[in-house]
Amino acid sequence: MITLKGPEHSAGDAAQAALAPAPRRVRTAAENRIAEKNMRRPVLVRLVGLLALALAAGTMAPTVARSPLVSYDDAARCGLVRSWYAQAPVDYSRSRVEQWKLFYDRIYATSTAGLLTEFDAETGETTWTTSIGAPGAAAFGPGVNLDYVAIVSASKLYLLDRRDGHVIWSRDLGSAPAAGPALSDRYAFVALLSGRIEAYDLKDPEAQPWYYSSAGRSYQRPTVTGRVVSWPTTTGYLYVASAEDPRLLYRLETNDEIVASPVEQRPYLYAASRDGYIYCVQEITGAEKWRFSTGYAIESKPAVVGDVTFAASQEPALHALDSKTGEEGWVALGLSSFVARGKDRVYAADTFGNIYVIELKSGQYVNGLAVPQGTQTIVNDQTDRIFLVNDRGLVQCLHEQGVDMPTKYREPPARTTLEPVEADADAAVNPFDAGGDEPSADEDAGDEGEDEGYVSPFEPAASPFGGDEGAGEESPFGNVEDLDENPFGF
Repeated sequence: MITLKGPEHSAGDAAQAALAPAPRRVRTAAENRIAEKNMRRPVLVRLVGLLALALAAGTMAPTVARSPLVSYDDAARCGLVRSWYAQAPVDYSRSRVEQWKLFYDRIYATSTAGLLTEFDAETGETTWTTSIGAPGAAAFGPGVNLDYVAIVSASKLYLLDRRDGHVIWSRDLGSAPAAGPALSDRYAFVALLSGRIEAYDLKDPEAQPWYYSSAGRSYQRPTVTGRVVSWPTTTGYLYVASAEDPRLLYRLETNDEIVASPVEQRPYLYAASRDGYIYCVQEITGAEKWRFSTGYAIESKPAVVGDVTFAASQEPALHALDSKTGEEGWVALGLSSFVARGKDRVYAADTFGNIYVIELKSGQYVNGLAVPQGTQTIVNDQTDRIFLVNDRGLVQCLHEQGVDMPTKYREPPARTTLEPVEADADAAVNPFDAGGDEPSADEDAGDEGEDEGYVSPFEPAASPFGGDEGAGEESPFGNVEDLDENPFGF
């Protein structure tokens, strides 16, 4: 927890502010067995990381301004600039902004009164605001593609023109919705409280919807990633179907409930479960590429940013993994969510929303930025921008000093021009066949392995974490190979 100081205190007082460790619970025997799978090096990294956090407390003295805005001075202390801020129309006495969504160059705010506002993510300009459903009715969403925005209010699905926000059509759903919709180029997918997933044709709202009844219920919106749509259920399954020609391809079974949406970096899907594992599977066949155990439940979706995958566990801790192999580079304790990745730094948040600056190569804590109470962050795996929001409709953007143009880690998806996904013969007979077949050369393009020129990000020449295990002289903690099993000597 960050000790907060007001602006009326002296600079000397502010320098004494410190990070108090959050209350910690003791791991169960089952959790210890899972954690042991991470082997010796990750355990050492955790222990020295905890020591680094304690040492960093003396240098991280964030202060809180009275304004809900991050001050220029506080941002500059962390090497950041506040580039813009904007306000969504909200009647504070009656409603709040309940959902924020980033879609490449746009940010969407959905209020409990049914107001949907679109902002330009680079300038903060409000491009349009529209009211959905009956006045004051709550709305869920939105789902977005290049042309449309979809949102659910009461038991109706609304399709909007993304250019100006006007409603193109609306129609009744099969039953009460569980979450907002997801959009492919041709369909809007909606999860219902009954556990059923329905797909509505964007061009023909009167057409009979496709549907599939899942085992268990889904309280998360479906996720469209490239050519597939997926949705998790309370039974620990992740269902994956074709997004443009809806039909089930396979389901991934985990050992506990999945409560977060998966993410894609073609040709793979990355999913996290409360069983503590992150799973990387081939998006079309379901063949497992790798899995990694954090030792604690994971309730937020991973962020795949280039060659590094970030996942926050309930320890709490932020884990940085090689996206290709699942090898752990470092783990930073006390952090509950990934925020953004800069050029050489990673930005993460604790449970209070406070921002921490971490070295990308080593996982060392560099600095901290306390934020006004009620401020949250938007997970940004698309650019290097940091977005801070609150339920009163305020959104502000920070970026690294000297980086005026955003660094893009993901480009907006092109309209689908691929042939519909075809399941193989075995999958057509048994769509639940564990893992499916190995991906074909076309489906797994670019995955030739290390023997075909792939360089692990943990090797000295390319590692975003710097050096391999043997390069002790490059470790910020010294040569971990010379340490005992307990680096503290007891």
